[in-house]
Amino acid sequence: MGKFRFFEDYEVGMKGEAERPIMGRTMTDADIVNFAWITEDYSLDHLNSQHAKKGQYGRRIAHGLAGSTFAVGLMSINSPQILGRGVPGAYFYSFEVNYRDAIKLEDTVSLNWQLIEKTDDPEHEGYGRVKTAFQLINQDGKQVYDGAVVTLVRKASSPDARLVLKPGTPWPMPSEFVPDPVKPHYTEDFPIGSGGETEGRTITEADIVNFAGLSGDWDPIYTDADFARTTVFGERIAHGMLIFNIAQGKWTKYFNKPNKPRTQFAGHLWDKTTFLYPVKIGDTIRVRYRTAATRPSKKRPGSALITTESQIINQRGEVVQESAVLHLEASRTTA
Repeated sequence: MGKFRFFEDYEVGMKGEAERPIMGRTMTDADIVNFAWITEDYSLDHLNSQHAKKGQYGRRIAHGLAGSTFAVGLMSINSPQILGRGVPGAYFYSFEVNYRDAIKLEDTVSLNWQLIEKTDDPEHEGYGRVKTAFQLINQDGKQVYDGAVVTLVRKASSPDARLVLKPGTPWPMPSEFVPDPVKPHYTEDFPIGSGGETEGRTITEADIVNFAGLSGDWDPIYTDADFARTTVFGERIAHGMLIFNIAQGKWTKYFNKPNKPRTQFAGHLWDKTTFLYPVKIGDTIRVRYRTAATRPSKKRPGSALITTESQIINQRGEVVQESAVLHLEASRTTA
């Protein structure tokens, strides 16, 4: 770890593979339940075994973002420089993932990664962007997830540069989508640009500690008050992935309110989020969301893709994260 101090120390092509069993993690019942507690996402496919028996996999599956939480935790444990852990001046800035298959209860996943890109950062003076691709592989050697993380890292040519993060600006409030309580809602029934805003949630020390334990990401910027006082933030901040997970749990409750026809292939396909600004203990967040796009699925007749954009907004009206998710849902089109 000592050799990773500046942007120049990272090299395109660096990689790591999970070659030993200790590098992987098994998805347990406790992991799924604890993730539900943290995020408020109590969806039936994850927590109701009788319901899950009738589904595509015949048993309970992990939340998509529970697997993503494992991925980030495995990076922090085994290859911490990817996320900037232990690297002065570094900041974990963005995360994106494709869900190729579900992680089922008792599956074991391991992580492969490769540094694929280094670029100057146009928004943060004295910093560069390091992009690392990753794969989650299950016990059968099947790739279940792939994605990438971006970390901001201070340049050796600017050793005294201080990272200045700027929050985003909230959109105007989207037009409210009020579902009919009786009729079934297909993807086409979600008007483009419509959306809403969730209730708030105050982030506590317990949230941060519980997420560190679940994920394995004990980066001292989240959990060590003495260390955090020496950073540009001056105090502990919440994991960016914790805030994204909580936000998605909040949004999921609204997304699942309409009566939607059940289809065998419905599910979560893709996520992307950028950690624009830190969330600290005691901050209150809410989620503003809108339907960005819908289109028929080319591979799944009777299904369609829906993209939802969201902003996570703190109590001062500052946008701390901007995100997008892609879901496969039922469509009226059957051909």
